[in-house]
Amino acid sequence: MSGGVIFENSQDPNLEILAIEIRSHTFTFTIVNIYAPHGFDINQVQKIFSNLKTPTFIFGDFNLHHPFWGGKTSTPKSEEFLDWLNESHFSILNTSTPTHITHNFTSSVIDLTLCSAALLNEVYCYVSDCTFERDHLPIVVPWSKLTNASKYLKTIYWNPILRDSNTFLQSIADPTVEIVTEKFRTL
Repeated sequence: MSGGVIFENSQDPNLEILAIEIRSHTFTFTIVNIYAPHGFDINQVQKIFSNLKTPTFIFGDFNLHHPFWGGKTSTPKSEEFLDWLNESHFSILNTSTPTHITHNFTSSVIDLTLCSAALLNEVYCYVSDCTFERDHLPIVVPWSKLTNASKYLKTIYWNPILRDSNTFLQSIADPTVEIVTEKFRTL
């Protein structure tokens, strides 16, 4: 497994993106996690997404509402995101099943799951009915390639990874996906 990369965005300090590339002896893929507490402008991150070359999953709390994925309303940010999605090589896996339930039992679909088009026929997606005593319902994405893969648990010590990532990102002027990926491959 390679290290993770945290992308910082000076235009929106509330937008958090963490990407990690997973490698095994048989395949490689990327997982991207997004947390956008107030939604986000896809124009700020579309370059990152379009430069991802390995099969990719994008998970996150996007806080974007749109009828296309089960929302009751839409916003300009969600309209722009949908336009980007229609032109991208990603597919949305969500159904209209709510992913967020508030304390007064209203629900919405703000957690989204995307995958590269190359993965679309190998995965499916469902929302678990267990909240783990939180207000978000987990989205589960079984992948046929992982069905027979050997599984073992390994402890990951995140503090050194985050410290090294931060040091590295501060050391380069324009952290493109290619530069960041190459640097982390040498770590």
